Amino acid sequence: MSRKPRHIIILIHGIGGNKTHFGHMVVALRRVLQKEDPAYRYVIHNLEYETGHDEKMVTDFAVDLAVRINRIRERGLDGRDKISLIMHSQGGLVGAVWMFQSLKGNPDYSPPEVIEQLDAFITLGTPFWGAKIAVWGAEMKALTRQLGINIPVPFGKNQLDQMSFGSDMIYDFRQALIDSEHRHHIEYLRERVRFLNVVGVADVLNPLGVFVSGVNQYEDDGAVPLASARFNFLFQQSIKMEYLEGERIPLEAAGAIDMAPYVVANALHFTPVPEMTNFPGIAQIPQGCVRDEHYPHPTFGYVWEHLLGRAVRQRDRNLGDYKTFLLDINVRLAPGDVSPRQKVQIDLRLPDGNFIEGSNIEIMNPMELYAHGVRQSQRWPEQWRFYFTGNIKRRLDNRPEALLVKVQCPGYRSRMVEAEVRPASSSFVDINLVPAGERR
Repeated sequence: MSRKPRHIIILIHGIGGNKTHFGHMVVALRRVLQKEDPAYRYVIHNLEYETGHDEKMVTDFAVDLAVRINRIRERGLDGRDKISLIMHSQGGLVGAVWMFQSLKGNPDYSPPEVIEQLDAFITLGTPFWGAKIAVWGAEMKALTRQLGINIPVPFGKNQLDQMSFGSDMIYDFRQALIDSEHRHHIEYLRERVRFLNVVGVADVLNPLGVFVSGVNQYEDDGAVPLASARFNFLFQQSIKMEYLEGERIPLEAAGAIDMAPYVVANALHFTPVPEMTNFPGIAQIPQGCVRDEHYPHPTFGYVWEHLLGRAVRQRDRNLGDYKTFLLDINVRLAPGDVSPRQKVQIDLRLPDGNFIEGSNIEIMNPMELYAHGVRQSQRWPEQWRFYFTGNIKRRLDNRPEALLVKVQCPGYRSRMVEAEVRPASSSFVDINLVPAGERR
């Protein structure tokens, strides 16, 4: 008698977490999935890893995931079986690295054919494009080291750095998604893997909105900004070596990565009281969901319905009028030119050249913490990364909103880029500057 096909589901926690951060997810999922679709046998695993290790990085944990999946494969994984990942916070980065590296055939990960059995890829509050709390945490760890204070915390130094805006890991993610060399990989994933980003906004924290989101509504789950928790983003890239001083790259040259649908849930990134319905955690499933799959938890229904292949639509109609966006800018100088950051200047205007003040776009709200920043790439010191947060005050007849980004540096030819910005979205500009003295 042939066995039932298996649906293998792996839960991956975030930084500073462990399997308890999913609450009663395992028991609740097994019950509802078996009830709704008994054609499969559901096998649920937790992947735990050393989040407090200062030297370890997301790539190390992605290898841990590969080891776990390879062991499952060695024990017998046939063509009818499928694999799904449910990931909280940093866990989504771990899963994304494993997925891309395996698909590319990196021998440190899983064989590419394993990706053929990857079904659902569900993230819960994952900081794909950075998080302010990671910037703050990295600064606190640096300060304690300078003061000679040894405070054991479960947040690894390298992991905090990787999840900070403008990190090399975030840049690598952006490049992997827009590089034409990987287009066939991206198309494969778009067609074969069922993505879902569950994004949290914590209404209970609305009084702090202006300090965290720059608007009255708190567009963050307490750790990850709304725009950053979405895998999709807009981009403008121009790294050609021939252009005239002041060249302007039009909005029509922009591209977009659009492969992961998302839903928004009124939930906290982590809650100390997961059984209270007024303070739900985005990944912490309460006991009530074990008894009733329709228990009023803001994310559990999305998770199990997506695992079953059902259409997932935004449930809470009170959510949706979002305003905030994230703008990332990567500036490439001549190889070997490690210029001080003060030399690279970013000027943001409206496309008609007017100042932003008084327009429909607000950027770098003076009340908002970590509203902008800059850092140098560790891997490519001639690259400088800038980030800006902002908001679009009101929607105007679906008309695209854009910023004119002027990039200049003494000794280089300046360039201008028209970059579209959308509410609840992230935009990425990747541009190079050519030395002014070179003939092109």
